[in-house]
Amino acid sequence: MKVNRFAVAATAVLISLFVGGAVEGQTGVGLTLSLAPTPVQVTKTDGSGDAASSRYSGMTIGGALAVRLRKLRLDLRYLEGGLSSDADLPDQDIVEGELMLGFAPFSWLVVKTGPHIRSFVTSQGTQRWVFWEGRAALGAKLGSPNLVTYLEAWHVFASDVDAVEPFGSGNGMEAGISYALSKLPFMARLAYRIDNSSLGEGSSSNTVEQLVFAIGWLLRR
Repeated sequence: MKVNRFAVAATAVLISLFVGGAVEGQTGVGLTLSLAPTPVQVTKTDGSGDAASSRYSGMTIGGALAVRLRKLRLDLRYLEGGLSSDADLPDQDIVEGELMLGFAPFSWLVVKTGPHIRSFVTSQGTQRWVFWEGRAALGAKLGSPNLVTYLEAWHVFASDVDAVEPFGSGNGMEAGISYALSKLPFMARLAYRIDNSSLGEGSSSNTVEQLVFAIGWLLRR
């Protein structure tokens, strides 16, 4: 497992802020539960030193749970589905889950950390990627409190992967827009998500792109 000591220290600071936020007594409770059919595209480089790559795509189904308690945040996300190749390559399944703990020092900013796990399953076996990530999410209202745009970016500071080569690096981002109905407890969200993870010196990598269409139920106080 490769660990960035500076990022670990930053995570320790985040945890201390998380605990401090629980003591401050800020107001605000919210819960969002959503389901999302999500087209996924995975581009894999083979590490041969040239530009050779393979591409897989397919439809997945997933769900997410977001909990807000004052300034604290808890985000859970899961998806799975089948992917087929654009070449004569065996199909594979993708399974992905994440659990993020966060703290909102401002109404427009949330910082998060937690594990993000992704598995590629084929008839030959399973390759599992485990990422420990630090994230920052920015949000802004678009002329209405019910219409919000956001941008979330993350960096992998510790990792483990079922591969011969050691983990290299990982980064990602998600940008989207969400709308909550005024008189009914329902919301909708549209987002584009991309992340890249590499092995060794970066010659072997996975780029995963997702287009999220989420519809959900929400509770706000």
